[in-house]
Amino acid sequence: MLNLDSTPTNMTTHPTQDRRILFLFPLALGSFFLLGTVRVLLDNLKNNQFQFLWQSSFSRDNNKFLRVPINVTLDEVIEESCNVFEGQWVWDNVTYPLYKEDTCPYLVKQVTCQRNGRPDSLYQNWRWQPHGCNLPRFNALKMLEMLRDKRLMFIGDSIQRGMFESMVCLVQSVIADGDHSTIRVPPRKIFRIEEFNASIEYYWAPFMVESISDHATNHTVLKRLVKLDSVEKHRKLWEGVDILVFESYVWWMHKPFINATNWEWRGGIDGNCFNETQPIRGPYWGTGSNLEIMSILKDVINKLQINVRLLNITQLSEYRKDGHTSVFGERRGKLLTRQQRSVPKAYADCIHWCLPGVPDTWNELLYGILLQDYRNH
Repeated sequence: MLNLDSTPTNMTTHPTQDRRILFLFPLALGSFFLLGTVRVLLDNLKNNQFQFLWQSSFSRDNNKFLRVPINVTLDEVIEESCNVFEGQWVWDNVTYPLYKEDTCPYLVKQVTCQRNGRPDSLYQNWRWQPHGCNLPRFNALKMLEMLRDKRLMFIGDSIQRGMFESMVCLVQSVIADGDHSTIRVPPRKIFRIEEFNASIEYYWAPFMVESISDHATNHTVLKRLVKLDSVEKHRKLWEGVDILVFESYVWWMHKPFINATNWEWRGGIDGNCFNETQPIRGPYWGTGSNLEIMSILKDVINKLQINVRLLNITQLSEYRKDGHTSVFGERRGKLLTRQQRSVPKAYADCIHWCLPGVPDTWNELLYGILLQDYRNH
């Protein structure tokens, strides 16, 4: 049974030499972002060199696809001295959102707040601006080129699924009709891009280690049991993936709710995110953030024998109390009824995020880091 005072420090991975592992741990509210990397082989891609390499598709052996090198300009490179996680949300209704809800058919009902009746769309027009530097604007073609002949897998719970769907929506606009497919093989979803011989995947594994909540749809149990030293079952499904992005947090909390109420939701009703339309201003750490767990996690990562990056996006996400689905989402697979929406104290969801929205920024950060690594390789 889960020890409430412990974290999964016994978890082991089996990295291979030729892949990058990205561990992503968003907090349920603020979305704590843990990004760890093992360098992926990019020997055939040299930035700023105009060369053309023919690559074979592993799914269509007889077809060849032209590889176009990525030209990374100086203004797309994040300065080494810049902490992209310190900054502020700025209003931008010119270049944001990066895509429209009604133009991306891959979003599940849980995150389509506009379609579900949310009256405002202001949450879609906030851009994260780091202090002293800029994030590169997301370029779908460059992202796909970096994913050419590779697999990107997001591993975690429904919050992680939101990041997976965000990434699919960010790239799907530049993919030709008929050149992509979606495969659902629970507990996985696979978005396959044929032209780039690439896939973006999602894998349900809320604890990362083996647990009795691993079923993709039937995971609500009274007492959750985990095997702290067992990752083998899941590892078999992510073995061979080039880029792994892990996420977990709320599943390790000892209470079934996040402690983010009262003064943090000043504009809300009955102490939750209902009716919130503006981000929090100024320096802020939400009460849902456990800084002790963050410290332990950082210590564990520093002891690992692989190159792991900790990208803590908790604080920047916790400013966005306006970005949650509130009463415009689902509960147990069904949209809330009108009667349920009238009782936000009982039914408002202040954990999941509307899309387009905050998870797009997580992917912009991921894109920026991958682009930086690509240029430096």
